[in-house]
Amino acid sequence: MDRARKKALDVLIMWERRGSPMDPLFDRMVLKDPHITDLDRAFVRELVYGVLRWMGKLDWIISAYSRIRPQKMERPVIYILRMGTYQLLFMDRVPPHAAVDEAVKLAKGVGKKDAASFINGILRGIAEGKKEVSWPDLRTDPPHHICTYYSHPLWMVRRWIDQWGVEETIALCQANNEIPPFTARVNTLKGSRKEAIQRLQDEGIEAKPTPFSPTGLILKNPPPLARWKLFQNGWFQLQDEASQLVSYILDPQPGERILEICAAPGGKTTHLAQLMENRGEIMAVDISPVKLRLLQENCRRLGVFIVKTLALDATSPLPLSLGSFDRVLVDAPCTGLGTLRRNPDGKWRVKEADISRLQKLQQQILSQAASMVKRGGLLVYSTCTLTQEENEEVIQTLLAEQEEFLLEDVTPYLPPASKTLVDGRGFLFTLPHRHGTDGIFAVRIRKA
Repeated sequence: MDRARKKALDVLIMWERRGSPMDPLFDRMVLKDPHITDLDRAFVRELVYGVLRWMGKLDWIISAYSRIRPQKMERPVIYILRMGTYQLLFMDRVPPHAAVDEAVKLAKGVGKKDAASFINGILRGIAEGKKEVSWPDLRTDPPHHICTYYSHPLWMVRRWIDQWGVEETIALCQANNEIPPFTARVNTLKGSRKEAIQRLQDEGIEAKPTPFSPTGLILKNPPPLARWKLFQNGWFQLQDEASQLVSYILDPQPGERILEICAAPGGKTTHLAQLMENRGEIMAVDISPVKLRLLQENCRRLGVFIVKTLALDATSPLPLSLGSFDRVLVDAPCTGLGTLRRNPDGKWRVKEADISRLQKLQQQILSQAASMVKRGGLLVYSTCTLTQEENEEVIQTLLAEQEEFLLEDVTPYLPPASKTLVDGRGFLFTLPHRHGTDGIFAVRIRKA
């Protein structure tokens, strides 16, 4: 039984059982496992995230060869089939016979010997193309075609078709299924982007500037972060390019007092400190003490010393002086539908009912945040999702309830190259298929 495939199976089954985000689980079960080689880690990563990315399509193909529906199969059996099918369809370097044989060995190794011949028959059939898989017709049933062929939940596809139409929904799903670039933000407290690129070149790492963010870099094949001295010495912070733009919209100034709510693990927090030249004060609030420790570690690594942390639930009144902050950033918890290319597990973990639940949470947090803004101060609300309920509707509720807050166009505060990312309402709104970034929404509101 292959150790890497067994580890991938364990991770996928544990993910489904817990229903929690994949990244921290993968970090704990794979990256921190001392018995796995770097080569095996890379294989497990591709297998786990590939299965999650294409699970809907994999299940449709498996269904064409099986009389038992995937939902009715034992969990180890369906995940072994998904892993085997993914290797057959998407991993050219794995010979078909190896994908089939290793799947059978894995079934026997985890106590599913009675299912070995069943798994063998299905995977051999897929490998040999014994059946022609038919898909729902795009012209007569676009939601089901996109759902199965491009591997997204039906409820999600239907919403996007209503919002953007069929063609753009297909483009968005295609972008979500692509592996995103490795994007980092240069820590300008250490040096310039030009200097960072030179240091990377000296280490033989290919890097190119991001098109929208003046401090962003796209890196090709960087070393593992735990052993990469340039990263550990604080030259970079991992952060998607569109996410980097939110801090510019807040436009913090040196010496000001800033509040960030839902701050951990600190990507935006440390960027704010950069823009403030490490002068002033940032109060970083988050409900999770564990995530705040990650934020503190990022601050230490990057040389940021103006951040104070506070662990509390921001839906309740904050133990801070009302109207005492120059600027407040709310990086709200959301469904995360703008980050599915990075977090493909979100496609299957997030439910449509989560939208209304999170909207109420966002409104509560934003109301508390608004009370912290001084007169003439600024409030920025940001999410990494695409739903109007969590974006525009949350802002509309705040503006209706608190008339002293007025919308401002974000355009003047963005770097020149990124001004095209502003929509007709003056909001920052990016989409993976249009801009090659995560889907990010951000608005700027001033207290009169």
